[in-house]
Amino acid sequence: MELDLQYSVQEFEEMLQQKPAVMVYFYQETCGVCKILFPKVKELVEDKFPQIELIVLEAEKNKELAAQLRMLAVPGILIYFDGKEFFRSNGLITLHELERKVERPYLLFFS
Repeated sequence: MELDLQYSVQEFEEMLQQKPAVMVYFYQETCGVCKILFPKVKELVEDKFPQIELIVLEAEKNKELAAQLRMLAVPGILIYFDGKEFFRSNGLITLHELERKVERPYLLFFS
């Protein structure tokens, strides 16, 4: 897992082309929900979706990228397969809903 990175829009696009599956988790230091949800999301990815690379980005440090990706609220989750966006969540999401949304494309992509 990579933590607290800063990406330009171009660097982000290049990273997506290099990795088969990416989950981007946007958070803010002042967001209590972000801090509670993140360890659970991390555990879900490690246990159920190990081929997905989890990228953690602080929204304030990545304002330009967050704006370009239309990340309007935190926690924000984006999931990409083969460089294409398959799922997006702005704000609160349950782990069950996240797992349900990721499972099918993940199995199709990695089976």
